[in-house]
Amino acid sequence: MSESVIVLGAGQVKSILEGQERQIVEIIKDAYIRHHQGQSSLPHSVFLRFPGNDSDRIIGLPAYLGGQTPVAGMKWVSSFPHNIEQGMERASAAIFLNEMEHGRVKAILEGSIISAKRTAASAALAGRCLHADPDERAAGLVGCGVINGQILRFLRSLFPKLEKVYLYDLSDERMDRFMDKNPFPGLAYEKCPDMEALFRAARLVSFATTAGTPYVRHLDALTAEHTVLGVSLRDLDPAIIESAHNIVDDFDHVCREKTSIHLTYEKRGVNDFVAGNIADAVTGRVPPRAPGKPSVFSPFGLGVLDVALARYVYGKALEQGVGTVVEDFQV
Repeated sequence: MSESVIVLGAGQVKSILEGQERQIVEIIKDAYIRHHQGQSSLPHSVFLRFPGNDSDRIIGLPAYLGGQTPVAGMKWVSSFPHNIEQGMERASAAIFLNEMEHGRVKAILEGSIISAKRTAASAALAGRCLHADPDERAAGLVGCGVINGQILRFLRSLFPKLEKVYLYDLSDERMDRFMDKNPFPGLAYEKCPDMEALFRAARLVSFATTAGTPYVRHLDALTAEHTVLGVSLRDLDPAIIESAHNIVDDFDHVCREKTSIHLTYEKRGVNDFVAGNIADAVTGRVPPRAPGKPSVFSPFGLGVLDVALARYVYGKALEQGVGTVVEDFQV
């Protein structure tokens, strides 16, 4: 007997997730907690790289997440930074979901939207947990691409008094394009000439760049009041990481692939510079801040987040009767 699968395209995924920022944050929070309670299986991500090419890669993130409706699957996501110069998105992705009784593939979903939103929800959750001022009115964004656009959307949901956003990007054109693409009501933008200016203006800062190695080696404007969402993982020099109160998503995963956390661990030989993980921080088992130190969140990006959000999208698609059914997909 042959079996079918449901395929969900970008428009369908986007429609299901539109305006669901707070719901998505709760899904991500629950996934983090279940993962750290041992209700998951999470092998290391697989990085497919290409000879003579240091920038492009395709990553496979397999994951299982338990709970009332267990789910298993895999995100297959590419990152080709030079796409941006050709007017294309840097990343593209697909997510495969398997049902748990027989292991059959049950759905294939466009994955870049899910990936961007789970990343943004993770950053915003950490920002709300770690930042000292719940009434924060200003945020700084380093890197003006899709991910920081989504992070801003989620920050607006969790910091409703946000009114000013400071931007810094190597490309003035990208900053202008970012402002045009993200015209949120009541939100004013200001372009910063350098990183120091951005950190002087904003205490809540998100990094979402394509940096492959740390380039921020010293920041005079970085203070103990700052919360840094280090989403792109490779911006901050180990010296800055050592001086911070560090929260990660999962140390075993983030201490790989020459991230700032990985480089700091190689330098020190111990992980005593990491205070704990985000699941412990949101449940109060680890303090969100430490006296005299900025808080830095370093999320490697866990596959359990992708399958958790894909499970939600799949369930909504079944309720709404959307998606393309591909018959005779598997024997």
